[in-house]
Amino acid sequence: MSNDASDPTVTSGGQSLEFDLEISELSALVSGCAIALFDADGCVTAWNTGARRLTGYDAETIVGDHYRTLFPADARDAGRPDRLLERTRAEGTIEADGWRLGDGDSRLWVCESVATVHADGGVGVPVESAADLDGYLWVVRDRTDDHERERELCEEKAFTESVLEAQPDLLYAYDTEGALIQWNDQFERVTGYDPATTGDIDPLTFIAREDRDHLEKAIERILEDGERITAEGQVLTADDDRLPYEFNSARIVNDGDVLGFTGIGRDISARKTRERELERLERLNAAVRAIDDTMVTANSRDEIEAAIVETFAADDAYQFGVIGRARGVATGEGYSWEPTAWAGIDATAAAVCSSFVAPPTAAGGESALETRAVQRYRSLRESPIEQWRRHAREHDYGSIAVVPISASSTPLGALVIGTDEPSAFVDREQQVLQEFGGTVGHAINAMAVRRLLYQDTVVELEFESTDRGDACIRLSDDLGCKLSVDHALPLSDEVFIYYLTASGVDPDRVCDRARDDEAITDFRLIDASDDESYCECVVRNATIAETFAGYGARLQSKTVRDGVAKLTVQVSSDVALQEFVDTITSAYPDSRLRSKRTVERPVETRGDFRRTVESLLTDKQRIALEAAYHGGYFEWPTRHSNASEIADRLGIARQTFHQHLRVAQAKLLSAYFGDAD
Repeated sequence: MSNDASDPTVTSGGQSLEFDLEISELSALVSGCAIALFDADGCVTAWNTGARRLTGYDAETIVGDHYRTLFPADARDAGRPDRLLERTRAEGTIEADGWRLGDGDSRLWVCESVATVHADGGVGVPVESAADLDGYLWVVRDRTDDHERERELCEEKAFTESVLEAQPDLLYAYDTEGALIQWNDQFERVTGYDPATTGDIDPLTFIAREDRDHLEKAIERILEDGERITAEGQVLTADDDRLPYEFNSARIVNDGDVLGFTGIGRDISARKTRERELERLERLNAAVRAIDDTMVTANSRDEIEAAIVETFAADDAYQFGVIGRARGVATGEGYSWEPTAWAGIDATAAAVCSSFVAPPTAAGGESALETRAVQRYRSLRESPIEQWRRHAREHDYGSIAVVPISASSTPLGALVIGTDEPSAFVDREQQVLQEFGGTVGHAINAMAVRRLLYQDTVVELEFESTDRGDACIRLSDDLGCKLSVDHALPLSDEVFIYYLTASGVDPDRVCDRARDDEAITDFRLIDASDDESYCECVVRNATIAETFAGYGARLQSKTVRDGVAKLTVQVSSDVALQEFVDTITSAYPDSRLRSKRTVERPVETRGDFRRTVESLLTDKQRIALEAAYHGGYFEWPTRHSNASEIADRLGIARQTFHQHLRVAQAKLLSAYFGDAD
């Protein structure tokens, strides 16, 4: 053999290896490969052109270096090159894949074969002793591009699988025979079937029986007509649970051949719940509107209550309605409730509803009469309260709402509504029912006021009180003076404006004391003399008169002298008087009823009112008022006439016209508000 370094049979250190097989001949047989020879220690002894092209090493550089030179550092440190040679000696021939290093630390992925070379010229035969081994034959193919493609494919597959498994929807693919050929883990988690048997189950097995027909027809349209189908159905789990799903499916085609169909199934439980809630809300609003129309024309509270329960019971969304009235307890133990009207349920069952108005401690709820807020109770067929569970199953309802009916913060009663659904009365429904309860309360109160205004006979009650819970009593007691309530104007259920006359006390003291009272949120002195003052004060939740409003009662007079108040109140003859009195004395314990009498009231016609006004006005005042009214002086926002024009027509000065007009207006308003005397 030649010592020329370019000769493929060059030896290291001048020591030739006699092989029957020439490398040049082998290279010709296996084109595109790197071929090299190693000695028995694993050092390079021969290096062909393919090896130079593959690794970048030329023969002068690499010959004499060990096989491990071609491995990355981590593989060398792990002893991989030595283990491969050891395996080669034991097996004769091995194949291996992996990263190898070229010149300049370039990296390439190779598929290599290593074979033993025996002293007698045999190749690829296991070596039994070191004396039999002359060296190794190394044949390498570059697979870097293939490896990169495989890596990319693996990454794509892993990404696809991760996306599919992260997908909350069911993914499925069926062949034309109905065999499940592909699915994701979510499919298994939702259905609960054993993965080993899932593929053999017909697709309709996973569907509730009542939905199978239309989904079977949908599958036929997919396979036969190529339609893309969106259909809804209930998934039937291995535990017989039913879950609403929406399926979007299309067929699988390859070169015109229909192979099956694939698609996704999306859980629409939340959407169905929202749809039911919206439907219930629409029906509730419709029921409320119908009841509102009835309340406008109703002539009695009984008529209003009957209309409410009958409307709810007639609606398919509700099972029954029961309404009852609150009874105040003077001992301060709260309110009692008993049904007065019901529909969709019998009297005995209606009476049980009192346990929802005043729930037992174990229920964890609060009395709607005490909180003035709607209370709901759900899943009653499975309730831990034995009475509720039995009652719900007997009368087939799942949820209850208790709606307080109140006016001016006074509880008048409560409405109990039952529905089949176990999770009904969501927050928005509760808000509508809360407003509805207030509307009913105000309607009942307004009816009582109307009856009081138009009745010829009313009941007049006289109370005496020293209860300092009343702001007016506190004010009189602390100042040692007389207070007269000239008028009480309600701004809301909780806020009243009082117009007071304070006698026998310095006006400045009245101002200072009123501003120190937390219940009096605003105070204004309107007029004052040395020992008398007329003032306006805004009071929140702190007067006896505030409790009258819920019963349609009217305060006729209230005088407080040195902390002792005398109040005269008129109520309609059909008001529950004992309940009314109990409510007052319960809220203000240091109060008592002094007298009760029936009062005949003359009926005042429109003509009577007109004659009263005319008797109060002078001719000049009446003429000024008529000219201003008919001349467009009161038109708004643009007056048709101003004060100067009207005064000129009347032949008087502008200031005189204003004086006559203002006095006439004051007399007219006095007659209307009852102060004509």
